[in-house]
Amino acid sequence: MTLGAVKQATGVLAILFLIVAAFAVLSGLGQIFTGHLFHGIGRIVGSLALLGFLYLMVRLLAEILAALHRLNDRLSIVGDEIRTKRNQPITDPATDTKA
Repeated sequence: MTLGAVKQATGVLAILFLIVAAFAVLSGLGQIFTGHLFHGIGRIVGSLALLGFLYLMVRLLAEILAALHRLNDRLSIVGDEIRTKRNQPITDPATDTKA
């Protein structure tokens, strides 16, 4: 999974969480207007708390995955540099005429 795909999936999940939060608030308001005041407020607060927690977890996991992608890219660059230096011939300082 590429870094762009991770960011795009996080954005899609954020939009889905926003839609679910809107339906949860509308459901709680419906409960309040039918006379169940505390149940409606509890539903709104509980659903927003749960959705906020899930949103934060998804964002944190996406950031961790993005950081791991960046670390993997850096490590592969370092590995390539080590391989190229290892493949270069080693010159003997005693026979080196350039110095």
